[in-house]
Amino acid sequence: MARVTVAGSFSDSRFLPPNNEGIFRPDDWSAQAGLSTRGELNPYLSGQFRAMTLHGRGDGEGNQLIDTSVEAGYKYATVQIGKISGWYGPARHGSLLLTNNAAPYPGIRFHNPVPIPMTGWFSFLGKVQYELVLARMEKKPLYSHSFMLNARLAARPRPWLEIGMTRIFHSGGEGRDYDISQFVADYLGQNSPAPSSNTLAGVDFTVTLPFRYQPVQIYWDRAGEGENKFLFTKLPYPGQWGDLVGIYLPKVLGASRLDFRAEYADLYSGRAKTAHWYSHSAYPHQYHGIVFGHPMGGVSKEWSFKSRYFFLPSTFAEVGYESVRHFAGVQPSAGFPGEHRSRFSTGVTGWLTKSWRAEANAMFDSVSNAGGVTGLKDNGFSAFLGVSYQATSFSFMGREN
Repeated sequence: MARVTVAGSFSDSRFLPPNNEGIFRPDDWSAQAGLSTRGELNPYLSGQFRAMTLHGRGDGEGNQLIDTSVEAGYKYATVQIGKISGWYGPARHGSLLLTNNAAPYPGIRFHNPVPIPMTGWFSFLGKVQYELVLARMEKKPLYSHSFMLNARLAARPRPWLEIGMTRIFHSGGEGRDYDISQFVADYLGQNSPAPSSNTLAGVDFTVTLPFRYQPVQIYWDRAGEGENKFLFTKLPYPGQWGDLVGIYLPKVLGASRLDFRAEYADLYSGRAKTAHWYSHSAYPHQYHGIVFGHPMGGVSKEWSFKSRYFFLPSTFAEVGYESVRHFAGVQPSAGFPGEHRSRFSTGVTGWLTKSWRAEANAMFDSVSNAGGVTGLKDNGFSAFLGVSYQATSFSFMGREN
């Protein structure tokens, strides 16, 4: 497969769309072009390449390499090396621990593309998928080129139930003396002293009820800093919880062309307001300053709604609304009144022909107490239009794919 994309955008201020691989829309007009290719010698030996160039009248961003990697193995164990990204959990607007909000990062991933059916004593787990990622972070003033270690295990014990467990660990880097014993202690939740590591953990549940007239999927993503120990063991678990709950209707009141999704994310209630979350002093859960997790950021709450209408299986129009409240620690009233952001979005995406694809979307922001200044209001507008041409059948090394 090979795809070439050309696009243009306008934004009245520098704007980072959520879950956009860290790609900004520069202030004013900008143009971009991209190339995506993917090839498979067999189902378990493949490679991909994605790159783009972005230039704007305001502050052009230049060239960027995105997902580029090679992958080899078999259905229950493969290894992927290159620039990669991931998404952990059922939420679609933004999971708590890992999304594609930041740019892809260099690393190595071990996972199973095909779920493993468990037998014997472990048959109660049903089918299982695992993932282990070791990634190298960017150059930065403190502990440059540190590492991020992600581990995830997901099981489907019943056709209608899926359970996922995630562990994310930041540590190491230049200027750190590190050995195996220190790594084990930190990974098991020893966050003392605090700058030694940043550990996050979470669990998520997805229930899918395939009712004929009104199917529904509900999910819960719960995560936080893994700093406590479970009972008398050394098993870590978070003590400062954040939560995300959502509902997805693949068709609304029997209308198969219309779907609807609503999510509520909370990283401020209870002890979550005291957690480091994405802004750890030594090891922030970020890449080039952009959070890996939910795009709203820490100490925040968000409601999001989205609905799509499908003209064809691959062509749809969508509308969305987000309401975000940003706080600033335990007592936001002591100098930060809390910024409130309302964002409306709409767009159309679809294939014009077998090879041509078009995407158009627009967003409007309304902000009160902008930047934490009481009474200060601001509005923002951003629009994007892109056209792609894709070829999916071509000769490769003498073979027709």
